[in-house]
Amino acid sequence: MRSCYYRMLRKYSKIIIILMILAGVLFAYQTVVDYQNEVNRNALRLAETAQAFIPVGMLDKLQAKPEDTALSEYQHIKNSLIKFKQLNKNVEFAYLFTRIDDKLYFLVDSEPSGTDDYSPPGQEFYEATDQDMQPFINGETLLTDPVTDRWGTWISALVPIKDPYSGEVIAEFGIDFSAEERNLGLFLRIIHSLAIVLSVLAVLAILFRLQSKNMDLNDLSIKLRQSEKLFRKVFEQAPIGIAIVKDFTTMSIINPEFSRIVERSQEQMLKTSWVDMTHPEDISADLAQFEKFQAGEIDGYTMEKRYLTPEGTPRWVKMVIASLNMNTEIESKGRDHLCIVEDIHDKKCMEVALRESERNKSALLSNLPGLAYRCKYDREWTMQFLSDGCFALTGYHTEQLLNNNDLSFNELILPEYREILWKEWDKVLSAHQRFRYEYEIITASGEIKWVLEMGQGVYNEDASIEALEGIIIDITETKEQYLQIQYMNNHDFMTGLYNRKYYEEAKVRIDRQNVPPISVIIADINGVRMINDAFGHKEGDQMIVETGKIIKSCCRDEDILARTGGDEFSILLPNTDKKCAYERMRTIVKAFETYNQNITDKARYINVAIGFGIKQTVQKSINVAEKEAEESMHKRKILERKSYHSAILSSVTATMFARSQETEEHAERMSGYCKMIGEKMQLSPKDLSDLELFAMLHDIGKVGIDDRILNKPGKLDEDEWAVMRTHPEIGYRIAMSTPGLESIADYILSHHERWDGNGYPQRQKGKEIPLLSRILAVVDAYDAMTEDRVYRKAMSKEDAVKEIKDKAGTQFDPHVAKIFLESLASTDV
Repeated sequence: MRSCYYRMLRKYSKIIIILMILAGVLFAYQTVVDYQNEVNRNALRLAETAQAFIPVGMLDKLQAKPEDTALSEYQHIKNSLIKFKQLNKNVEFAYLFTRIDDKLYFLVDSEPSGTDDYSPPGQEFYEATDQDMQPFINGETLLTDPVTDRWGTWISALVPIKDPYSGEVIAEFGIDFSAEERNLGLFLRIIHSLAIVLSVLAVLAILFRLQSKNMDLNDLSIKLRQSEKLFRKVFEQAPIGIAIVKDFTTMSIINPEFSRIVERSQEQMLKTSWVDMTHPEDISADLAQFEKFQAGEIDGYTMEKRYLTPEGTPRWVKMVIASLNMNTEIESKGRDHLCIVEDIHDKKCMEVALRESERNKSALLSNLPGLAYRCKYDREWTMQFLSDGCFALTGYHTEQLLNNNDLSFNELILPEYREILWKEWDKVLSAHQRFRYEYEIITASGEIKWVLEMGQGVYNEDASIEALEGIIIDITETKEQYLQIQYMNNHDFMTGLYNRKYYEEAKVRIDRQNVPPISVIIADINGVRMINDAFGHKEGDQMIVETGKIIKSCCRDEDILARTGGDEFSILLPNTDKKCAYERMRTIVKAFETYNQNITDKARYINVAIGFGIKQTVQKSINVAEKEAEESMHKRKILERKSYHSAILSSVTATMFARSQETEEHAERMSGYCKMIGEKMQLSPKDLSDLELFAMLHDIGKVGIDDRILNKPGKLDEDEWAVMRTHPEIGYRIAMSTPGLESIADYILSHHERWDGNGYPQRQKGKEIPLLSRILAVVDAYDAMTEDRVYRKAMSKEDAVKEIKDKAGTQFDPHVAKIFLESLASTDV
């Protein structure tokens, strides 16, 4: 009967084994599928969580251009991505794409600039696939199939970032995971599952063999050989490490898997004690258990510990120690025992990563500039959970808002947003989409704050809504900065008027409306360059500011006034015909006339050239009208050019005489001396005319020197002399910007050069110095020596003549000095 039983068992053993194998394969397959699904969910959850903290307001500032790297928004997002990658070691890359003309371009990535993997803003993502485009097309989060690009083979989690107002996908956030690492994890999971299956099968096989021991001797012999062979095969191919430890010290027999785990061969193991290869932090716990086992107090023990590889690298294993001696009567000392180890290093590393992830999540919630919540889907938004940030954001404690104890969250929302939020939630929940909206709340102290809410619905199995979950972030500061940036983007920093950018946008917008008539007025300040050269850029800037104020006072509310150039202003006048545009232009002209009547210094008069153009029909472009206005303005500028430059020059000259020690009499004497020398040297009529004008205006640059230096009663120090030596360059710029004075500009620049090259500002020498400048240098020195100054008395003419003779050939052109002295001796001057 027993023999028949064993024969039946043997007969159906294959079927049983096949069934067990099938069950084991199914178990391994299901384990791998569950693991893969969990990895995918974790990847998507990590990407969605990270994307939630990317400020959409900052993305609006990024233009996908290299210049973005100078923006604080770019740096903020860049640093966030770098930190995110550092916190999540399994993430290889993190990045933001934008889509332009069906192509993907980098906005920001997680790689430090200058590295091989760095992708600057504006770089096209050439390896983009259809999968990379999907979030822009359908607005849904996607986990891609493995894709190989120039950096490797990756699996990407892609999350669309939508505009909170339009719902349009404006960017795509992605993180890349190594496909090789994921495949390695799957492989290890398969190995782990197969190890269990094989172990079970091995145990069943051993049990089956043991149950057959009562068969006849021949069968027993066969079965024993088969069992030995099977044991050897299991021992050699088992996915777990197996070792026999001799005398509780060295390992006499180990299987390949054990050798692989500890990274030592059997020969090496014979020379190594298990204590030497155990991590120092695990020795005490292991030794305490082992001493009990060695003493026979316990039959064995199991523990998780770390082995050290020959390089000192720790490897986590699950170790089982069991006795091999079945005779309990033998002395425990000297017994061999079995050591079985399972490689759990990857599992341990994953546990550490999971704990780190949980810690990061906890830290994230603690440092969140707002709160995380879970609430019911009702009109009061009844809160079921609120994070610690509740008080900092709202001024109310968590207990006050939970279950509407003191008040509901709906009461914190400003009334004008309540119905809007309800409808917006209803819309996204119906479409199973994510919620994102900006609105204002009022805190316990009465402070108004801007917040950004991002959330989603939690659904039951029947698709009904169980709850809402999300975060609410304080964006007050960001909102204020955004509004400030918007103002700065659209306004001129000096005048406060609209800038060129806003003007061009408004022009396109008005032109598209195509509702003529539309008029354009362009005004340009005359003589700003001369004012800058004569009195400094501060005076020129003040003139520009005053001009803006005057024109602004003449505009209607619907008119768009902008500073469109350095000294140019443009006005768009919707619904304005030719007659009205002309009247508006005349109003502006009269306003400047009134302003100038109240100014005593003519140099500060504001003179503007104004022109206008009109778009009278829908066929005509506003650009044509603008061009008409420019042409009209330029014609007026040409007609008025001489008069306003003459007025400014006259005022500048008067200012020079009023501020410096130079007098009009000095200028006339200089002119007389120069004319005397010029006639003696037989200069041409043009040179004589230029010499006379040059003598009158050679020190015009002193108008730009500080009064304290010009009229200092004593010698100037080094710093003051450095300032004083700039007056030839200032005079040169004034002359070059004044019609009719360009011909003497070079003479003014060189009138303090010396014959020996030690003058200033260009250190010219000899005949490199223009002749007229050499003439004036002698005359100017003589007149200065023979006239009283605030810091000294005048020399006698004899001493001055001697000084000219002594300096001829060093400071002065010797030929010019000789002619001057001869001419001086022959006159009564």
